[in-house]
Amino acid sequence: MLSHLSEEVINHMLTKQWFGRLGCASGTEVLVVPVTYLYDGHYLYGHTREGTKTRLMRENPNVCLEVDEVVSPTYWRSVVVHGVYEELTGDDLAYALQRLGNRMAPLFAHEITSMEHYQGETFLGTGTPNTVVYRIRIEKKSGRAEQR
Repeated sequence: MLSHLSEEVINHMLTKQWFGRLGCASGTEVLVVPVTYLYDGHYLYGHTREGTKTRLMRENPNVCLEVDEVVSPTYWRSVVVHGVYEELTGDDLAYALQRLGNRMAPLFAHEITSMEHYQGETFLGTGTPNTVVYRIRIEKKSGRAEQR
């Protein structure tokens, strides 16, 4: 039976998951890409490198993120978040790096060793230039499920 997810279940899924698909578009160009993220109850945080995704989100900051839990074709849950892309600097950047580092250290520990190693657009000591840390300011969340 197809149903809508409650706000509590939506927030639980966003908190427990760390992988989703980010959709962004500008002009006639549309992109959907897999991303890792962190949800802190208010924003979705992520990091990426300069490229097509960042170019599109800078041109049009309206984005969406979709997160799934799929057991079978007739037993699944899905959440879609609509929001606005914001690149982070200053205290917001420090907060995001600390939270992302704590949650996802195994995924990108080689890129971010500590805040002391962050300077400008390059994580020093890693040779990883142009890393962008961002958040999505959530405007709307919805979720659906099928459980037969």
